[in-house]
Amino acid sequence: MSRRKLELPVPKKFTLTAIGPGIVLVAMGLGSGEFILWPFLVAQFGFGIIWGALLGVTFQYFVSNESGRYTLSTGASVYTAFAKLWKYFPIWFILSTYLSFGFPGIIGSGGQILGYAIDFEKHQYLTVGMLLVIGLILTFGGKVYNNLERFQKLVIGISIPILCVIAALLFDIDIFISMIKGLFGFGEGFFGLPAGISLITFLGAVAYSGAAGNLTLSHSFYIQDKGLGMAKHVDSQVDLKSNKKEIPAGLKFMDTESNVKKFNKWFRYVALEQFISFWIIGMFTILLLMYIAYALVYPDAEAGGLQFIFDQSEMLALDVSQTLKFFFLGIGVLFLFKTQLGVYETTSRIMAENTSLFSEKIRKKYPRKTIYFGFLWLQIATAIAISLAAVTEPVQILIISTFFSAISMLVISIAVFWLNSSKLINSRIKPTFLRQAIVMGSILTYGILVAVTVVDLAKKYF
Repeated sequence: MSRRKLELPVPKKFTLTAIGPGIVLVAMGLGSGEFILWPFLVAQFGFGIIWGALLGVTFQYFVSNESGRYTLSTGASVYTAFAKLWKYFPIWFILSTYLSFGFPGIIGSGGQILGYAIDFEKHQYLTVGMLLVIGLILTFGGKVYNNLERFQKLVIGISIPILCVIAALLFDIDIFISMIKGLFGFGEGFFGLPAGISLITFLGAVAYSGAAGNLTLSHSFYIQDKGLGMAKHVDSQVDLKSNKKEIPAGLKFMDTESNVKKFNKWFRYVALEQFISFWIIGMFTILLLMYIAYALVYPDAEAGGLQFIFDQSEMLALDVSQTLKFFFLGIGVLFLFKTQLGVYETTSRIMAENTSLFSEKIRKKYPRKTIYFGFLWLQIATAIAISLAAVTEPVQILIISTFFSAISMLVISIAVFWLNSSKLINSRIKPTFLRQAIVMGSILTYGILVAVTVVDLAKKYF
């Protein structure tokens, strides 16, 4: 290998054009956690629970950010590193990804909202139609990541300004103050958690504050796709025209003072991009949607399914305008569609890469794109089968999926902490004590929440 490739590339200067990977990451959560789960809970219990969203987004930011450390320094994905730490990690990531995202809770909710908007009762057929469209887009879209980033930026650029207009029309200073208090756990007659809240739903909402579960690690893929750090030397994108079989292997840069300084600049570059596009935009959008839900339907929201969204749309039509009702419902469908699109792109890639890492036989026999498209259409077939099986409450499917994502968040927090403490990360570029402490905080928080939820479920059903 040439000396040139062992030099860490010169870091880019940060400009607004750097925004992209974090947008794709947060876009995978805007439909499920942001548009459905958090407004669903706030519409029933008020703002006192939204500290969970702040906690979830913050932990996801640091865990996701730290998962990119290995990729920046080697060009290989974080899953390559995990497979070196424990040979069965790939099996876990395949199974946990499928269980967390293989069910149609997200796109099923989109189909139900679209059916309500156009007065079409058999919304499962709309869900199936959207699933097929997503499959075709990802199958024939060329270089998948480039197209995905452009689409997600477009949707967010259109949707968030409309939501800001709706929130401005509904603005009330007392509601705003209540929302700020809620970030610190102060609710209407309670602190922290109110009586009667479903722990599994709350845990799922915390896990879905942002990208959710294994999707959090997709930051590593996006570093590859944008060619940042040592990833400049690898070709990682899933491309319909490519027949490559091998996944990008890791490279090592020379352990010099100059390269260490360049690495630190690269890390600050991606950390700032992700902070702006993931933490700030993600948290702002969550608060925006929760504010709208509270202003329109709290405390009279119905607890069942997506009725609270339909109630919001009717209140908008009654109090503001009929046009805003359809804009609101349209944004919901668009959010859920683009979320499912991003989810399937990433989950297919996660499962494909981990299959190749676990099985040398499969890796040598099939091109990466073949494995990728196999998992993509397996998920779509599963979602279609469930959608046509007369499942009428996609929100319940979504809540079950979020529980698996919460367990995944616990595991990946442990895996990222382990990786950054291992010899796979050069001692001169290891994370600071504070960053490791925050990742440890994620482990403890998700560990406690999962344990408490499991005990609560056991008491209910056993």
